[in-house]
Amino acid sequence: MPNSKRLIYAIGSAFAFGMMMLVEEALGLLGMEDADDTLLFELVEFVILLALIVSTIIVAIDTYRMRKYQQTLEYKISHASSAFRDMLDAHFEDWQFSEAEREVTRLILKGCSIAEIAEIRDSKQGTIKAQTNSIYKKSGYAGKAQLLSAFLEELS
Repeated sequence: MPNSKRLIYAIGSAFAFGMMMLVEEALGLLGMEDADDTLLFELVEFVILLALIVSTIIVAIDTYRMRKYQQTLEYKISHASSAFRDMLDAHFEDWQFSEAEREVTRLILKGCSIAEIAEIRDSKQGTIKAQTNSIYKKSGYAGKAQLLSAFLEELS
């Protein structure tokens, strides 16, 4: 994972150096810069500009790293989701679930209530209750909690 402290320091440094540059410019505009100090002001301005460039590069590198890290996480989530779907399908085949029972089981695992499942499937609650009873009977689990526990246990 990208270094968040380094990113914060880079952004803070860029802000501080930018403020220093504004102050330096303001002093120059107010005529507080002597001919003798011109070289010093130019040197300070160069150092500040260099610091801003370095800070910008650090921010760009860390932004790139964060994007790569995000892509890695998205890939892992996609892979895990696919593996979970495959595991569910294997159990559904073993338990000989109908397509309706498969869909209801997925909704149960997502945490939907009987009423929510009935609404989603445009069915009556009695139909969903009958399907859930069939699901529990075929799977050998006593209810939603045991069914969910079994799948979670298999994942760990």
